[in-house]
Amino acid sequence: MTKRIFKMRNVAVIFVCLAVVAMFVSCGQSSNTKATKTAITTESNAVSSTETQIDKSNTPVDIALTFINSWVDNCNKMKESIGIIEWVNSNNLTTNRFKTEVKTIIEEAYKEDPEMGLGFDPIFDAQDYPDDGFELDFFDSETNFIVVKGKNWADFKLTIKMVLENDKWLVDGCGTVNIPDDKRSTR
Repeated sequence: MTKRIFKMRNVAVIFVCLAVVAMFVSCGQSSNTKATKTAITTESNAVSSTETQIDKSNTPVDIALTFINSWVDNCNKMKESIGIIEWVNSNNLTTNRFKTEVKTIIEEAYKEDPEMGLGFDPIFDAQDYPDDGFELDFFDSETNFIVVKGKNWADFKLTIKMVLENDKWLVDGCGTVNIPDDKRSTR
């Protein structure tokens, strides 16, 4: 009986350790929790927006790759990264619909679990992500769905939905944000 209790304690300790590691690895979420909560209730003038020239010569693939690789760059900054809501709102590569949906997803998650929030990154649809960024895997020009894959993690695929608004290609969906279940990439 004592051995069984000891084994159960070991399993519980391992589980707690894995949960803590997952929180630290998930795109700086542990350091972003405060920033994300702040971004929900306040606006910051210190946000540097993603300044990318968008013109008619930019293809949907160019914009999608710029968007997702900029998000990777932000997440790689760890403690210096800005929270997801703040980053998306400052990004000129996304639709207003995308920005609204990200905010809604994050706010609802914090209402349900104020300490943990969502527990994963809705843009990556995962806790982890390819640190080296993404490259094109597939582009469906009829539906404007793009699938990207990790540069050094080819099994990590992500679906991005592009729309043309006012003659500019913009990200309207990525990961779990505005992507139908049947279009989401599986791993």
